[in-house]
Amino acid sequence: MNIKTLALILLAFCAQPAWSQTPPASPPAADSLALTMRLALRDLWVEHIFWIRNYAIANQAANKQQAKVAADQVVDNATKIANSIAPLYGQPAADQLLKLLAGHWGAVKHYSDATVAKDAKGKQAAVTDLTSNAKAIAAFLAKANPNLPESTLVTMLAAHGGHHIAQVDQLAAHDYAGEAGTWQMMRTHIVSLAEALTAALVKQFPDKF
Repeated sequence: MNIKTLALILLAFCAQPAWSQTPPASPPAADSLALTMRLALRDLWVEHIFWIRNYAIANQAANKQQAKVAADQVVDNATKIANSIAPLYGQPAADQLLKLLAGHWGAVKHYSDATVAKDAKGKQAAVTDLTSNAKAIAAFLAKANPNLPESTLVTMLAAHGGHHIAQVDQLAAHDYAGEAGTWQMMRTHIVSLAEALTAALVKQFPDKF
């Protein structure tokens, strides 16, 4: 697994850190590994939000076949993200990350399922799990990369979870225009994080670039 996919893990579940808001003085060379990594990150993390959105849509429509396919794709995507860190951090770290990603997906899925079932207590439990999971992911990422402040990650991960919740609620309310706006924010968020995480990884592993 190439190192260029490693940054993926750090980005799907965090929001844009403050240090990423100022663009570099000059862009990287078109053929640089850093640029290649940045572009690769976008694809995998956009797939993360795409398949979860696909599940939420299918769930609202009671299309079990479509929902199962989407859920399987979410798991496959999370597995690829987790395994991508094994070359640098080892397989135990990759396995730990997969458990954290599974917890994130499980909480979002629970919220979607509870929304369809009109289970208010279930929705609240899912939010609690999502919040707890965000803190756990932030701690993991901050420990893996010292260039990522844990407090910033907690805030940004909460924002990412908030996008998922807003999206499910809007689909349930048939607020498709609102959901379209949320989707754009989610996608922009993920793409921005790809670039921020690329910078953090380059700083942590300068000998790899």
